[in-house]
Amino acid sequence: MKIKRVTGSIASVLLVLVLFSVFFTGCRLPGQSGHETITVTDQLGRRVKVLKNIRKIAAFHHFGGKLVYALGRQHLLVAKSIFGREAAALKKIDNMFKVRPDLSRGSTYNTEALICLNPDVVFVYATTDQAAMEQIENAGIAVVAVRGETFEEAFEAIRLMAEVLNCRDRGEQYITHCKSLLALVEERLKKRSGKPLKALFAGPKSIYSAATGSMLQDQILELSGAGNVAHNVKGFWADVSPEQIAIWNPDVIFLGSSFNSYSTESLYQNPHFKTINAVKNRRIYEFPSNAGWWDYPAPHCVLGVVWCAKTLYPKLFSDVDVKALADEFYGKYTGYTFERLGGKL
Repeated sequence: MKIKRVTGSIASVLLVLVLFSVFFTGCRLPGQSGHETITVTDQLGRRVKVLKNIRKIAAFHHFGGKLVYALGRQHLLVAKSIFGREAAALKKIDNMFKVRPDLSRGSTYNTEALICLNPDVVFVYATTDQAAMEQIENAGIAVVAVRGETFEEAFEAIRLMAEVLNCRDRGEQYITHCKSLLALVEERLKKRSGKPLKALFAGPKSIYSAATGSMLQDQILELSGAGNVAHNVKGFWADVSPEQIAIWNPDVIFLGSSFNSYSTESLYQNPHFKTINAVKNRRIYEFPSNAGWWDYPAPHCVLGVVWCAKTLYPKLFSDVDVKALADEFYGKYTGYTFERLGGKL
């Protein structure tokens, strides 16, 4: 059997192992009774009883994981709850994150392994399969459902999780910071002249997958001073035809978190789009996503609003340094600056 050589700081690795022994063996921290409970109402309208002093937590979904970090409670996580490119970045610089187990199975989660870790509470997204939620609850673990398809819902989720994790002040600070960035954009857009630009927000599958009026991306466009051409379409990531996009004739096209499934240049070369204003004026843009998606449910997408507004109306935001704002925001609510995580605009 081959033994892999371990590199890095021995002291930091030992510290991580000591901390994880506390989490996984269920040892209580000083001053915690572990028995008192509170009752909260989650975003599915369910009344959920949770421990007053939470010692171990898990999050089924990227949204809940981001909020755990924003609330400064990531040290209580028993498993990785940040995924994708941001997880890859964290693994390089965060020893605690690196050694946590990864229970994700693509779009699902290993509930059996999660139950073995015995967290006090699991945060799930509101669309999580009911059977998976019941499986966790039947093991005696509290399940709290959260949702963030609008900023209003996201702020509600922050307050809910802050109540569960006993850090209400931190939650309000986070909301205040988010709202200050939205207010910055709103104030600048008052100087805009003419009608809002028409925008298509293309999704992860292809250019023919459009964000509808039911989605967070619709609100991002609206707050950034654009009109979503698919606002009146129902459902999520609606499939549309080349003819429909030509009829809409968007002034701007934003490519969402597409996992590099297509590129701006391929769209400029697409013969179906040669009459579209966004193509003729070369106004197709990829949303920042290499160190955490800015167009995904989680309040940090307020940075996406700032970036989107500056992209649409650069003269109104010429003095706004989006990267500096991102460094400050990530530093406060992830623990590492946007630049340290490898973020690029």
